[in-house]
Amino acid sequence: MRCLKWMLVVLMLCLLPCMALSEAVDADVLAPIAMEPEAQAQVLELYCGPTQGFYRHGEQTLDTGKPYVLFGRYDCWAMVAQGTPEAFGPVGWVEAGAIPEMPEEPSAAFENGFAATVEETAPLTDNPLAAEPFATWDAALAQGDAITILAQLDGWLYVQSEIGDTPVRAFIKADTVY
Repeated sequence: MRCLKWMLVVLMLCLLPCMALSEAVDADVLAPIAMEPEAQAQVLELYCGPTQGFYRHGEQTLDTGKPYVLFGRYDCWAMVAQGTPEAFGPVGWVEAGAIPEMPEEPSAAFENGFAATVEETAPLTDNPLAAEPFATWDAALAQGDAITILAQLDGWLYVQSEIGDTPVRAFIKADTVY
């Protein structure tokens, strides 16, 4: 009987990572929508989250005079990236009021987000489709760091965490969270 109890404990410990990973599948899936270039082009500052208080990686911008994609809108901010749905660059947030034809939907409130813990070092990127997605970032989350999983995109998780005391939203490889 004692052996059976220990076997159950070991089995549960083995299943916990699988259960956490199955939750990641339930996160919102990012689906970029093509936006037409604007005649009155603007170059907008791109932030890592939906306020100016979020981390700003380098001097990332969005040129509305070129093709870009919309992932969604939250409050007065829009999650966007330069490019097309099949090939886009760094993902970030701009003030939605600066884009004249901004649709109200889809929402990027990420109501299905959930807390998780990083299980191994997880480099951050805002450009998951790049050939070398970590080439321009030197920030990483450490094992044990708390994150909120907001959405997923192929083998990537879009998460919120902190760099120092500054909030950041970025992509990490899904296999760094169990």
